[in-house]
Amino acid sequence: MGTDIIVADSSPYPEVRVSGENRQFGEQLCSAIGGSGGEFGTISEYVYQSVIFEQSNPEISKIFGELAKVEMHHLRMISELVDLLGASPVYGWYSGKEPVYWSGSSVNYTRELQTALIHDLNGEQKAYSAYVSLARQSGDRYVFAVLTRIALDEMIHTSLLKSLISHRTMIPRGK
Repeated sequence: MGTDIIVADSSPYPEVRVSGENRQFGEQLCSAIGGSGGEFGTISEYVYQSVIFEQSNPEISKIFGELAKVEMHHLRMISELVDLLGASPVYGWYSGKEPVYWSGSSVNYTRELQTALIHDLNGEQKAYSAYVSLARQSGDRYVFAVLTRIALDEMIHTSLLKSLISHRTMIPRGK
């Protein structure tokens, strides 16, 4: 692995703004904050993995930390969008009118690196699809721009994780 690991797309992030309030879509967008595979859980997993693998795989540990930073930026942007849309950016998702709050029990606490990488890859692929779908449903050109830009980062993460998995597969066990 080289020192110039790319963890985010090089294009600038659009301004976080909305055309107008849309509380219902804002509540739906909360799934990207604290739903299954949402930013809050993804950040938690990457921070956990950064700590757990620091001694055995310091380079990959650092990559997990860098991925967490990008996801934190996504969390901030999504939370701002939800607020601007007129909903409360809860760490959870909405079930009807009531929020269901995020729980740490949804974090994958594996200590096996290959399992973690595969889990993360699946999560990033789902996140990409979710952002593309939410962007299309948004009905707001500004929200669309932010969500599609975030989706670009998720594609970078997918490519990076595929590369890490492939690289690890080629390394003999025990090294």
